[in-house]
Amino acid sequence: MVQFVLVHGGSHAAWCWDQLLPRLTEYARVSSAIAVDLCGHGTRENERPQDDITIADYVRSVVNEIDSRSLENIILVGHSLAGISIPHVAHERPKQMRRLVYLSTTNPPMGTSVNDSMTHPLSPVTRGVDVTAAFCSDLDDETTAWLLGRLGPQPPGVLAETVTRVAGPSDIPSTYVLLEEDEVLPPDYQLEQAETIGVDEVVRFSAGHSAFASRPKDLATLLCSMI
Repeated sequence: MVQFVLVHGGSHAAWCWDQLLPRLTEYARVSSAIAVDLCGHGTRENERPQDDITIADYVRSVVNEIDSRSLENIILVGHSLAGISIPHVAHERPKQMRRLVYLSTTNPPMGTSVNDSMTHPLSPVTRGVDVTAAFCSDLDDETTAWLLGRLGPQPPGVLAETVTRVAGPSDIPSTYVLLEEDEVLPPDYQLEQAETIGVDEVVRFSAGHSAFASRPKDLATLLCSMI
């Protein structure tokens, strides 16, 4: 039996996984699926001043959730900005990890920051980003309204902070799920991120950046195939 722990990206919170969670637990070998609110997001938005929040606070949010629930045999899934935190979590609790899954994540090289990555030639941020087009490119109107209506602030320090760890422990299997229709992180950019991490495999999935909302059933099938 495995337990999924899902970590959201920037300006999102645990709510973004709402459509995926029940589909994961339909699988016989999944005992639980848990989405974490990171410090400064969702139910924890006002836990600390936004300007004070660090990557370490993100990591602690996930580790505390794992410890409080005594989770084991975890498939840890991080989306987008969560690429900077889940490797740290894996190093903090390696014995509890079964696999790391990077779902269209940003993974700046050591000694650089997410803000540095935003100047990458393949980053659409350099050309300006329309939030609706970026996050909701393959969502229907109802789901688009649901997602956009829940976006929250993004702690700025996390984006400016220098990354000190890129990959999880080498003995923990890792997969990069490349979202082929992503308007936030283009496929070529995602391939570079996967190479930076040094993942064991890259799996392509036909969806936009918010695959958890546009194709939750199919995404659950893909994730559970990694058990």
